[in-house]
Amino acid sequence: MKQRITTNSTAASKNGTGSTRREFLLAAAGLTLSGALTALPGRAFAASVTSGRDALRDFIAVSHSVTEHQHLDVELGARFFTAFTESDAYFAERVGQLARLIQSGDSAEQLMDRARAAGLGDFLYAIVTAWYTGTIGNDYHGKLIAYKQALMYQPVSDGLIVPTYCGNGPLWWTQPLPDDNNSLISSL
Repeated sequence: MKQRITTNSTAASKNGTGSTRREFLLAAAGLTLSGALTALPGRAFAASVTSGRDALRDFIAVSHSVTEHQHLDVELGARFFTAFTESDAYFAERVGQLARLIQSGDSAEQLMDRARAAGLGDFLYAIVTAWYTGTIGNDYHGKLIAYKQALMYQPVSDGLIVPTYCGNGPLWWTQPLPDDNNSLISSL
């Protein structure tokens, strides 16, 4: 009475997970290969981000030179740069051309003269206008990027407030209230 035990070859090769080691290794190799192929466009994107940062750096350098302000808000500059690049596909390329025109020790007028000679005078003027007015574009499609931070208000900021509908300038309610015992108020 010998009993013959038959083993099901498909059931014996499974390890309880529903797959064999060979299937697992093939799937892992496939995932690794697809991950490597997917990363290639990511590297091209990273290269474009790096060149975008170079263009932003060029924009800030041009802005420093043309406004002759050495302490410009870089975050505000990035917002201007983003708005310009959204409205002009060749903005980064032309900013690079302007950056190559900058020479150490030159004034804004000298940069403007070189920009006009290179055919970029109106383009440079648009950058200056953006910094001083806080807007991009001069028609009804223009964008407001900055109001209080616009450079046109800085020369008179010690004596005049930024004009608004309220008497104490924009965002006046965020400042602390004046002291009740202020000697200026009591002298009135």
